[in-house]
Amino acid sequence: MKKDLLFAAWPYMALSLLCVGIAVRYLLERRQVESVRNEMAEAWEIFRGGRLWRAGLLLLLAAHCFAMFFPGAVLWWNRSAGRLYLLEAGGIVTGIVVLGCWCALLWRHLGRSGKPAITELSDAAFLALLCLSLLSGLLTAALYRWASTWSAITLAPYLASLFRVKPEAGLVMQMPFMVRLHVFSAFAMLAVLPLTRLGAFLVFAADWALSLAGGVLSSAARALEAWMRKHSPAGWLWPEED
Repeated sequence: MKKDLLFAAWPYMALSLLCVGIAVRYLLERRQVESVRNEMAEAWEIFRGGRLWRAGLLLLLAAHCFAMFFPGAVLWWNRSAGRLYLLEAGGIVTGIVVLGCWCALLWRHLGRSGKPAITELSDAAFLALLCLSLLSGLLTAALYRWASTWSAITLAPYLASLFRVKPEAGLVMQMPFMVRLHVFSAFAMLAVLPLTRLGAFLVFAADWALSLAGGVLSSAARALEAWMRKHSPAGWLWPEED
């Protein structure tokens, strides 16, 4: 497989695995609501970590999403050297803190057992991919200066090309290995997610969304039926005889 094909096809493969995996889990567990709730509680116990972990992870995720969807705003911010230094230093410090919290999280995970081997292995694989993503991101920021600027010029258009279903893999292939590893591991986490305890949250969300949609459709059907009965021409086409 060519490397450019990897970054053209792998994102869609990862998203397909995510969707299919959640759909299969939903079909298998939709009548076991209590079991899903128990898995959610276990996932929260394992992955929640401390406040610093949650805040740092959310900050990194929000920063990445903002940079990918609003690259022009990032380039405007970086026009000032002071703001550029602040953004780059803040990203590195946040990444180091989150990586340290990840070590504590892994230690807690290794001390747990009791679930099927596939679940334990999937959780461990997800944590390993998360570590790989954090490490590659930190090394990218440390080895290649002004990552926030050049990623807005290269990686943001690459993500946009994926949404257009016209992937421009060359935008990633021209990047250093650490950048490519960062992108690959991010999509790999999505592929593994349905097999982990965290997948229970998505199963619960899917069940809630389908239940809500079913309720809306049922109400709409009843309203339509009432309207049709009220405005049905049958009453004057075939009047009832006294």
